[in-house]
Amino acid sequence: MDTKKPPALLKPEGSFKVSVMNHSRQVDQMIRGEWMTLKVLPEAGLPKGIYQLSEAVKPDRTAKLREYDGPVVHADSRNVYQLEGKGIVQHDRAVFRGVEPTVGRRYVIAYALGVGEVKGQREAAPTKQHNAHKTRGTSLD
Repeated sequence: MDTKKPPALLKPEGSFKVSVMNHSRQVDQMIRGEWMTLKVLPEAGLPKGIYQLSEAVKPDRTAKLREYDGPVVHADSRNVYQLEGKGIVQHDRAVFRGVEPTVGRRYVIAYALGVGEVKGQREAAPTKQHNAHKTRGTSLD
């Protein structure tokens, strides 16, 4: 009987995923063909699920006006990832000029003729906060 672990879901080297379950949010990165846990944090009010950030789509900048409304699932030094409908939208961090994106907080981000802007933000629904710990001191930037 073969006792090898099942292969990791194949994603490009360096890809990130965010897993929300059991009252926590786990940030993983594909390193040398395996998912490595970088951080375990409170769930921040996000819905349960596994969010593959490599599958995020860029916002539609060609529309006269397009708004995206949903919570931020992850932010790094270059991008902000927002849950929108059943997918994830990857916004350039510059769209958040003057606004520090907070994971779990809902934002309305509008694009008019190619230019993005944060139009509004709302607190996430309150959740129980559990003790979280860092599993590895690796930066996500």
